[in-house]
Amino acid sequence: MLELYHYGDSLCSMKTRFCLIEKGVVFESHFIDLLKWEHLTEDYKKLNPNSVVPTIVHDGTPIIESTIINQYIDEVFDGPSLTPKSPILRAKMRVWTKLQDDVIHPAIQKPTFNLLVKPMLEKKTEKELDDWLSTHPLEKSRKLFKGAARGPINEEALQDARNQFNFVFAKMEQALSENKWLCGSQFTLADIAFGPSIDRLGQCNWLELFDKFPNVTEWCDRISKRAAYSKMRPTEEQRFTSGSVN
Repeated sequence: MLELYHYGDSLCSMKTRFCLIEKGVVFESHFIDLLKWEHLTEDYKKLNPNSVVPTIVHDGTPIIESTIINQYIDEVFDGPSLTPKSPILRAKMRVWTKLQDDVIHPAIQKPTFNLLVKPMLEKKTEKELDDWLSTHPLEKSRKLFKGAARGPINEEALQDARNQFNFVFAKMEQALSENKWLCGSQFTLADIAFGPSIDRLGQCNWLELFDKFPNVTEWCDRISKRAAYSKMRPTEEQRFTSGSVN
């Protein structure tokens, strides 16, 4: 038995759903509503002390951190291998997944908040915003959310995010000039790690970032046509921009 605790519009949750679906692993789904702070409850913290999604529970044992989860899934379950056999290519795959964790994930949080979350929160009246934030268990976080929700768009943060994407896309462009996928001819956990970013950049209307990188653009097209990619994406009702903070 595999259980998945996840949120529809979470990039890390998408990453693990992508892996599970590619492997053909059957799982029991438990949605954790981040906008209702369900990841901060004591019950969820017992599974994941970091209070983030996703978490998998396999035969009663919780596994956390999406990159680690995906490696575990590929090692433990039957289905197409998502890890190269060559030790050198395995090392390259791990470098790519680390780059996604260390650079792309922090970068994409900046347009996510400024271009998606802020406009959603700006529509709230002061009372609606205060009522929502009053349910957050941490006072410091409530104050940070309130200030960010009513403050201006951080253009400096957005430019920094663009710079980080250009930095990583340049590396991807080089790798994809020689191969179909990031680690050669095999579709791997490296490609899965970066795949959900396509979805989020589309939400942010930032797809023009790909314009300077034709090989990355072709890679995006190949990723987007995979059946597992379509299945791992959230429905419109599961998008955090659907107004579910009421």
